Amino acid sequence: MIDTLTITQILAVLIGLYMVAAGIGALTDRDSYATLIGDLTDFTALGYVTSVLVFVLGAVIVAVHNLWTDPLAVVVSLIGWIVLIGGVLMLAIRRQFLGLADVVPLTATTVVPFGIFFIMFGAVLLYAGLA
Repeated sequence: MIDTLTITQILAVLIGLYMVAAGIGALTDRDSYATLIGDLTDFTALGYVTSVLVFVLGAVIVAVHNLWTDPLAVVVSLIGWIVLIGGVLMLAIRRQFLGLADVVPLTATTVVPFGIFFIMFGAVLLYAGLA
């Protein structure tokens, strides 16, 4: 069945898998996830390498999937554009961009709703990609 999936479905499955794994990680290792933004801001090399990876990931998704034909394609394309724009902002103004996270400071408690959202949204993407 995997060879009959479209690029939209493949990306939905991969993004969904990532989101479920990240959501589980956020729930099982709350303290580490709560310090993530601070680490990206405080450690220049880590912040730069992460920014490059985020930029490249977004650029690749946008390059191979800038489709707006159906709801799943729109969601995948939007995710690609959001990741690409996030990568650009992290490269250009990392401290200011990551400072926006202060609106809802990440703590071991506030990470939980994000983890639950990631698991649920990732599961929807997985299901939609495999349906």
